[in-house]
Amino acid sequence: MTAAFAVALLAGCAPAHGPTAPAGPLQTTGQAPATGQESVTPVEPGKVELPWPADGAADAAALQAAADSGAQPWLLDPSEVAISYAAAAHGWTDAEAYPGPAGTSVDVRNGKGDRLTLTLAQPARTGPDGIWVVTAEQDA
Repeated sequence: MTAAFAVALLAGCAPAHGPTAPAGPLQTTGQAPATGQESVTPVEPGKVELPWPADGAADAAALQAAADSGAQPWLLDPSEVAISYAAAAHGWTDAEAYPGPAGTSVDVRNGKGDRLTLTLAQPARTGPDGIWVVTAEQDA
């Protein structure tokens, strides 16, 4: 998958709320962000491979550049990435995220009570301006 396609695909998977979301569990509406970008058809649930959304150094660099330019701010928040992963991988449009104490795991729950624990990492840059990717999934 080319980096440009990955960026375009992710625009359709991004949560609708921005960086000023309220504290507590985060929810996604399944809508594309209000960035002026066209929405694309999301990945079919279950067709996601880890690590996600970047599957290599080139993809991570392209997504980091997109976040640096302001195009993909949701990638800078591990909870937002976890919610987007749950929607893309499992079709959970009602996911809530609960960050773990270490900052590298997020517990994700849907409205039916299903739970996942996701492990995340920052492949391109660490710190508040580095993107996050899901590296592992475990049923909780």
